[in-house]
Amino acid sequence: MGRGSAGERIEPIEEPANGKATASRKGTRRLGNQPPRYRFFLNPYRDVRFTTCPQCAGKTQVRKPPLVIHVDPMQLVALNKTCRYCPFCDLLIAHQDEIEGFLANLFSDLGPESVGNPYLVIGAEDRADWLRGVRTPVY
Repeated sequence: MGRGSAGERIEPIEEPANGKATASRKGTRRLGNQPPRYRFFLNPYRDVRFTTCPQCAGKTQVRKPPLVIHVDPMQLVALNKTCRYCPFCDLLIAHQDEIEGFLANLFSDLGPESVGNPYLVIGAEDRADWLRGVRTPVY
């Protein structure tokens, strides 16, 4: 069945030993071997900044994870982005307008043909790996 169809089966939420809830999905393909670090939400609203969590109404904190973003056709960008984070729900919220502004500025210099292309936030990268990539010159 397609996503969001009326007869779609909803997987139960499991509570693992570490206390972070995750959806159990058999056969779900993921990129990489690491377990998911956060639940992620891309905020499309310019006028809402989520200082409180949309799920539990608790105060959100600021977290700055390196986000890995795929831009069509074949570009990967690692962006150290300030996001809102709810420690109770383990929810990371990034603002779409800020990400799109950064990508437009980046690609206007590097590759103007990629400005405005579709993109996908793949996930968060380990800070040590991100720092190694920043410090390593690209030839």
